[in-house]
Amino acid sequence: MGHVESGGEASEAPTDAWGLWNRLKTYFPTWSLLPSSLYTPGAWGYMGVDFISGFRRNRSTRQTFELLAGVDNRTFDAISALANLNARRQDQMLRAVIIAYLTIPVSIIAILAEVAGDSLMSFVRANLETSVQFGVAVTLGPVVYYLSHWRSRQIVSVLDLIRIERGQSPYTALELRPE
Repeated sequence: MGHVESGGEASEAPTDAWGLWNRLKTYFPTWSLLPSSLYTPGAWGYMGVDFISGFRRNRSTRQTFELLAGVDNRTFDAISALANLNARRQDQMLRAVIIAYLTIPVSIIAILAEVAGDSLMSFVRANLETSVQFGVAVTLGPVVYYLSHWRSRQIVSVLDLIRIERGQSPYTALELRPE
């Protein structure tokens, strides 16, 4: 995978960046966020002033440190750039889902309630199971995307911890792009 450096010459990007990225993201499964928020040191660290020490002791953080222990700065920067790009894209998707899943259905229901409130309530009572399923679906969609977004930001935070402990310069241009 080649890229162009500032001088315009093509050079070879770190070859293990994609492989390391694929391994790294397995340490942060979306499905485990809610259960892990009950028992991880990072979750318990959300009490008080220090939100970092517990986070540093999380299993996923320790695994990431181990995975990237021998990685050179260039490869680490590539992985960090991938994580930041992923987090920005996650943010874009979360915003789109919130608008599509929440704003539009809630607006339609509000308009229907205003225009035909009695008919809407009669429909809901007659189709209670379907109405509840619709409500759950409209709620779960954004929740799942929010959990995924949280995990993507968590990966970036772990990489920031690694960067700090390695004494590496703070950010690449790609990471500094506005969110």
